[in-house]
Amino acid sequence: MNRNSAYKAGKFIFLVLSICAGGCNLINPSEPIPSTIKLEQFDLQTQAGQGSDQNKITEVWVYAGSSFLGIFKPPVEIPYLANSDQTHFIFHPGIRNNGLASDPIIYPLYTPYEITLATSAGSKLQVNPVTHYLPQTIVSLDADFETGNEFVDNRDTVPGSFVTRTMTDPFEGDYSGEIVLTAKANFIEVGNAIALGGLPTDGRSTYLEFQYKSEMEMSIGILGISLTGEKFSNFFYLVRPTENWNMLYIDLTDKLSASDFPAYKILFRSLYPSNASKPELKIQLDNVKVVHL
Repeated sequence: MNRNSAYKAGKFIFLVLSICAGGCNLINPSEPIPSTIKLEQFDLQTQAGQGSDQNKITEVWVYAGSSFLGIFKPPVEIPYLANSDQTHFIFHPGIRNNGLASDPIIYPLYTPYEITLATSAGSKLQVNPVTHYLPQTIVSLDADFETGNEFVDNRDTVPGSFVTRTMTDPFEGDYSGEIVLTAKANFIEVGNAIALGGLPTDGRSTYLEFQYKSEMEMSIGILGISLTGEKFSNFFYLVRPTENWNMLYIDLTDKLSASDFPAYKILFRSLYPSNASKPELKIQLDNVKVVHL
């Protein structure tokens, strides 16, 4: 092959390769780079009269504008492919309704957190969400055991079974409530001293919130009190033992709607098991609240 022919062949090959390269870019265009949102745990901020700011927000419902991005368990990094440089996000705090992992819900008494972020390609953003109780929320019961003991209405006939205040390993502050059961003092059924009037029975969200740790099973109930003073108890929730402090959000809404009494008390009940391996078993309670709209 002479020099001229070789030159023409090389030029042809270069042209073919250039066309292939351009075609490959059309077939496999470069992918857009998402933003990364590092979502931290929610912080509950309470006002005077609303009690403890401790919470158990386990999931977060995330919206970008009107688009639902999903349900996330913080702390978590969320990739987001932006359509614009500025995006308005809404973060709804969620809980395990009645402590059930199978029933996560947006908690109806907490406010969402909203923020507008610069979501340019490849940006890394940190979100520290804050929530409050909704402005219309009413706290009808707040028993933190710091200055006194609300749970002194003993409904059992067993001597020696009480809720007392203790400074041993409180959840927070200096005191928590404590129940100690033995083979002799083997049963307790106790409620708060002053009946709660004005709880909604029309379907508005009402929750019992509390922290606890327990060496035995414990039942949760409500005591309805009629206008003539008659009392009707309904135990509907069983709390399993736990070595560490835990928090529950117990939905009272349907129970109140179905019973429709003018006043109520919160009840705790427990029985010392006949096969107990220890001479005494304890339950501790803290930050017992009834909150509603």
